[in-house]
Amino acid sequence: MCIRVQYAPRHEITDPWDAARQVITIPAELSATALFTLRAVRAVLHELDIPQDHFGALCWCGDEIDLAAAHPSQQRQNEVIHLGA
Repeated sequence: MCIRVQYAPRHEITDPWDAARQVITIPAELSATALFTLRAVRAVLHELDIPQDHFGALCWCGDEIDLAAAHPSQQRQNEVIHLGA
């Protein structure tokens, strides 16, 4: 797989496709389910004219996009604990 996926806060995303790093960035709130994530990733891939099957999301090399490495960090939860909230 050539393309990677990462999550970020919506306000930090200026362009969902970083060609230099070959990374698709989608809003962190879409990480709630794989379905939302795949829809967002497929939308970006469609804009890049990468043909897609009926299910999942395919890289231009033909491999399925692996969402396992894209899980958002738990930093927010740790911050709450450290702040005593």
